[in-house]
Amino acid sequence: MSPDPRSTATLWLDAFSSAVTSGDLDALTALFLPDGWFRDLLVFTWDLRSLEGREKIKSFLSPTLSAAQISNIKLDESADFAPRTAFLRQLHAHDIEFGFTFECLRGHGHGYVRMLPDSAGEYKALTVLTMLNDLRDHEEDPTLVLRDELKFEHGEDVQAVFANWVSENESKPYVLVVGAAQTGLQLAARFKQMNIPTLVIERSPRVGDVWRKRYPSLTLHTIRQHHTLLYQPYPTNWPEYTPRDKLADWMEQYAISQDLVIWNNTELQRGATYNAATREWDVTVIRNGAPVKLRPAHIVLATGTLGAPKIPDIPGRDAFQGDVHHAVAYNGPAPYAGKRVVVIGAANTAIDICHDLALCGVQEVTMVQRSPTCVMDRAFISDFLRSAWPVGVPMEVSDFKWGAMPFGLQKKMSIAAQDFFWEAQKELHDKLRKGGLQLTMGPEGAGLYILTLERLGGMWQDKGGADLIADGRIKVRSGVSVDRLTKTGVALSDGSELEADIVVYATGYIHIRETNRELFGDEIMDKVKPIYGLDEEGEIRGSYRPSGHPGLWFATGDFFASRFLSKVLGLQLKARQLGLVDSDSL
Repeated sequence: MSPDPRSTATLWLDAFSSAVTSGDLDALTALFLPDGWFRDLLVFTWDLRSLEGREKIKSFLSPTLSAAQISNIKLDESADFAPRTAFLRQLHAHDIEFGFTFECLRGHGHGYVRMLPDSAGEYKALTVLTMLNDLRDHEEDPTLVLRDELKFEHGEDVQAVFANWVSENESKPYVLVVGAAQTGLQLAARFKQMNIPTLVIERSPRVGDVWRKRYPSLTLHTIRQHHTLLYQPYPTNWPEYTPRDKLADWMEQYAISQDLVIWNNTELQRGATYNAATREWDVTVIRNGAPVKLRPAHIVLATGTLGAPKIPDIPGRDAFQGDVHHAVAYNGPAPYAGKRVVVIGAANTAIDICHDLALCGVQEVTMVQRSPTCVMDRAFISDFLRSAWPVGVPMEVSDFKWGAMPFGLQKKMSIAAQDFFWEAQKELHDKLRKGGLQLTMGPEGAGLYILTLERLGGMWQDKGGADLIADGRIKVRSGVSVDRLTKTGVALSDGSELEADIVVYATGYIHIRETNRELFGDEIMDKVKPIYGLDEEGEIRGSYRPSGHPGLWFATGDFFASRFLSKVLGLQLKARQLGLVDSDSL
């Protein structure tokens, strides 16, 4: 007989509350499975932490539990978080899940628990999340700031008040966000609701141009529920995989709807300096050709997880009679018609370009693959995402539940499931192997999602490219690297040569840390910790958390990351604005 979710959750939460109140760490950690996980977002420290196993959890809570002043722990009885039995897809098991609320020294908290039976049949926590939801007396505003007439006195000039607010954000922003793509926009929207004066700068003429400049056939590879923007769902008839121009236009409309203060045609200049005494930056931006001085307390770089294009130094460039360019310059197949094209690289951008060219009249397109690629079917990945972000469930609920599953645990579960991954992708992989592509599930066999978190490269979601590889319309040369360019083509490391009229470098991008070294200089960037990828606890390195240099922050990752972690970053900035934490805390 299956246990009753509510009574099981209540029993566990009562024991948890008692252990927290008494400070009994042995009793508290005994509520976890031996290999259970505890993730904390700003309740016990001002950082993002994930701990695996009872000893690490105990070690983390030992110096922090009492100071956090956890109280008033209650079962969350709302429809989305009330105790229930759910299918934990990664483990092919049914668990009991529930949310809970609590108060702490810093403000209001929200938690989430997933439980499984131990060897004795007693339900223990596989995962527990505790998250600071709001700072007390500084809660996030649920409606658009300065747009709700119910918050104004009768006869007050709402438009004048709003215009003054915009002017204050422009003249003295507390936060300067660099980049107005999806990450920068969602950060700005969140910060505005948290009353954090924010100015966004974007070097392109229009919001969304970063997408408009990509190749015309581009569509997002994740389902629309996953890549929805904060606060503003797509219309119900929106396409499942959003096309480039639709996304660009939606972002432009989003910036208007959310009242974001954005300067287009504006670029941050080299030479930014940080004044440790005033805890402000001294920066110059060029806006519409004219220099403007700004002194924000914080700079958030939201210019993308990847840096500048990585262009390999391949001998023979001057001898080659054709055209050579990086994939970032690819803007559709028309100039390639009737040409022989060699694409160097075998990950997401490479297959997108090869797929596009193979269907649009090139004489020949060949992909050069140096090392194995992780390829999984887009429909397979989409089914998984639909289970995590189901239609009809509020986005913030799905985000919270996904955030309650530590990345480190997801990695372990994915490694354990690698045989299932291989079997599920067999039909797809047979096609790719027929065409000569070498395959992998990543260095540890964890598959595409973890590879995205750790490298953001070396993989692709297939949406038809495998068929083109199998029937030879996309040719593949694998296990080789480019030795040099010749007069008429590409010489490979095995001594063979590919004739080519055009060579496209789909060779990735320079690390964001090094790209920004040109802007901020060695003295600042040498203090910055590694950015992106998973740290030893399974948290994203250097993103939405202290970077190593005061006042400098990085925002990386996908739509989910910037939606969910925008609150985590906003709380850290708000706490510094209020003097609740040292602004130089690293």
